[in-house]
Amino acid sequence: MSLRSFFLVTAALAMAPALARADVAGSLSADQLSQLKGGRMVVESKDMPGGVWPQITIYTLVNAPVATISGVFKDYAHAQDFQPSLISAKVISQPSPNVFNVEYTQKMPLFGTTNVTVQNTFTDSNAGVTVQWKLLKSAMADISDGSLRVEPYGSGSIMRYTNYVKPKFALAGVAKGAALDSVKTTVSELKAEAEKRAKK
Repeated sequence: MSLRSFFLVTAALAMAPALARADVAGSLSADQLSQLKGGRMVVESKDMPGGVWPQITIYTLVNAPVATISGVFKDYAHAQDFQPSLISAKVISQPSPNVFNVEYTQKMPLFGTTNVTVQNTFTDSNAGVTVQWKLLKSAMADISDGSLRVEPYGSGSIMRYTNYVKPKFALAGVAKGAALDSVKTTVSELKAEAEKRAKK
């Protein structure tokens, strides 16, 4: 082995633990993985500087392949069929093959309906899929950004859903619990639809 090869191998071995920890399952404790295997969600919250609501991260196991889950997220034409809070989801532009600008029309308790335009970017990497979104336009929020990461796990997939919303309205603090419930509901709906399609 040449000196150069020795250093390359040594560097690869040194990086291996860091790479192993970079996956979704590797970021969770044994107790958290046990909760997931027991059919529960793992929920984490993080207070954000200047934020009214925390950033919410939810982990769950899904009995469906990665591609099926990604397909559900991208199925804008039928999103309202499995997400009752949605009236419609329309792609208004596609800046590149994996980037979609989507206008969501949502039902809002006390406010009727609202339109939110979000940019979703899909990236395939390391046998998994990442979707990152950022808010482009909303009358209700200044920020609504997040990500979805799905990787193979066991006979199905492990999913991490992260979202942070900074609402515009002054009484947003009252709705903090409802915001968490909304994220849980979204994750449950994606999971249920993916598992339904995987059985077909």
